[in-house]
Amino acid sequence: MSSLAHKAEPDPIDPAELIAALTELYEFSTKPGLRPALKAAEMARRYADDVAGDLKASILLLQILDNAMLVSETAPKWEALYRANPDHPKVIRHLVSSFWKRSMKDEAMAIIDRHYPADSDDRRELARRAALYDAIYHYDDCFALFRKILAAHPDYLSARLDLAVRLAKVGFLVDALEVLEPAADEFAPDSRGGLLLVQVRHQVECLERLAPGRAKHGEDCRLLALECLLRFFENRPLRPTKDPQKISLVTGGLGAGGAERQLSKLACLLAENLGSPDLVSVAVKTLGVEHKPNDHFLPDLLDNGIEVVELEEVTPTPVSDHLDLDPDMATLCTMLPPQVNYGATRLTSYFLDRDFDVASIWQDGATLYGALAALLAGVPKIHLVFRGQPPIVRTDRNQPEYEILYRAMARIPGVTLISNSSLVGNVYADWLDLPSERVRTLYNAVSPCVEPPLEEEIERWERFVAQTADAETTIGGVFRLEHVKQPLPWVELAAVYSQRYPASRFVLVGDGRARGEIEELIAHHGLTDRVLMVGRSRSVGYWYEKMDVKVLLSRFEGLPNVLIEAQAAGLPVVATPAGGSVECFIEGETGHVLDCTEKPDLVAASEKVHRLAKRFQADPTASDRARDFVGERFSDEQSLRTFLHICST
Repeated sequence: MSSLAHKAEPDPIDPAELIAALTELYEFSTKPGLRPALKAAEMARRYADDVAGDLKASILLLQILDNAMLVSETAPKWEALYRANPDHPKVIRHLVSSFWKRSMKDEAMAIIDRHYPADSDDRRELARRAALYDAIYHYDDCFALFRKILAAHPDYLSARLDLAVRLAKVGFLVDALEVLEPAADEFAPDSRGGLLLVQVRHQVECLERLAPGRAKHGEDCRLLALECLLRFFENRPLRPTKDPQKISLVTGGLGAGGAERQLSKLACLLAENLGSPDLVSVAVKTLGVEHKPNDHFLPDLLDNGIEVVELEEVTPTPVSDHLDLDPDMATLCTMLPPQVNYGATRLTSYFLDRDFDVASIWQDGATLYGALAALLAGVPKIHLVFRGQPPIVRTDRNQPEYEILYRAMARIPGVTLISNSSLVGNVYADWLDLPSERVRTLYNAVSPCVEPPLEEEIERWERFVAQTADAETTIGGVFRLEHVKQPLPWVELAAVYSQRYPASRFVLVGDGRARGEIEELIAHHGLTDRVLMVGRSRSVGYWYEKMDVKVLLSRFEGLPNVLIEAQAAGLPVVATPAGGSVECFIEGETGHVLDCTEKPDLVAASEKVHRLAKRFQADPTASDRARDFVGERFSDEQSLRTFLHICST
């Protein structure tokens, strides 16, 4: 950025220079990743006093802050700007968007109705209303209104183009072509409309050539493009792998989750086993910044000399810049679903430049952006590693791309499907109509947690012990405070248990978006003095030492590391039958499974917890059995051996 954008002194600035500086900062804030936007926002705040009374400058400043996802900061400022400029189209649009981002849907619609009523006779007002529908993701309403406008005003060229652009954006290519073609002669060849018409026509012709009759009105052609592109790899030749193999591990982030922990551990084990950290690389979508840490395990990787690439910081480039593609393949690459395109334009060059032999892609979300990129780059061995129930079960996360991608990948040479639980693997196999043996099982590598506690953690525990001096039993939980882990039922179980066994205390390790709700429910049950909310901690082993039983009530799981870690510390566990949880312990000996996942019987659960606690307190050998079980099934050596075997076959 130029020195103009780096304002250091509070002196007034010339209006033209102000606009130039903010424009430069705005452009910088649109670079890939959140860090540029946050840096631009930090610098733009220095002009906060200068923009007063300058509408264009005020809008630019707020747009920069919005790009940094600082919605809570910009919301009152958009409202104030609207009060001062209630008829400015750009201010109206951003205010509507601000309301929508804060789930204030009624307020957003009220603004739309106030300025651009549905019964207006002004075609420009109706077009602006349609555009605002698009801004709040009401696509059906947006398309219907634009079509209504064009039915009454077929010569309204800008509305025709606006509709076509929006249809193409969501993959409705046949519809976009139908909108553009009646006005084909009206668009200059090098105009936006003319270029869009040529592009969409070319894309639809490609789909019709590869899948006759499959590209239809009202359907997302991006899904068909993905299906067609994957077919090109069904008989792909596999180049020989090197010895030792060079391995990439791909996932969404390095936050404090079980999958992230396992991937990081495996990367370190591989680097040691292969003799060089240069043979292992980790690619993540984002490490997060400031308000959303996603780098909990980053230090472990860096300390072992392992490369970590953050895709959000990679400048996207078209696949055709790196590969000499078949013309139809090149066309298909221009109309992929967003997440698939995200990976194709960032990961393909990463795979190519480093010449990997194995791309091990972990978790469903990463598969969307990693699988095709690995195919395009010619990586000979590709792992799709499942870490929880399939998308068809977790309907809140399901997307149509998943089934297309997984079914196609299962037919492609060099692709191996892997689950960390045989039960979860069977569910995937049933969904994809595959024999169960097609999904390999890679159990987690789990070691005892030995990170020493911080001094402040020791002090917190000692204060808590003094506060709950009558307690005979300590019930613990270690999980992210997200609703998928069902933390509120966990608190309800604590309430039931404390009523039946008052001489008890509770320790909850972890953090997340549900923390406020949890604290409110704890207070509602009068348990504030009996529950210690530890928050995020790297010293999990220290907290396991303080517990008598560890309880996990997740709704969805793959193979939960925390159940294994607890037993490695000699601690019994109680869990819902989510995913592969029942594979993590010996039922009736080192743990108990509850009756159901979503609404377990909390009274029965409290009895199971109590029996385990008392048995382990009375019999020290019970803890030894838990440790032995973990060593037999979930050791570092066993997991590494299994992974390398999969890589070699």
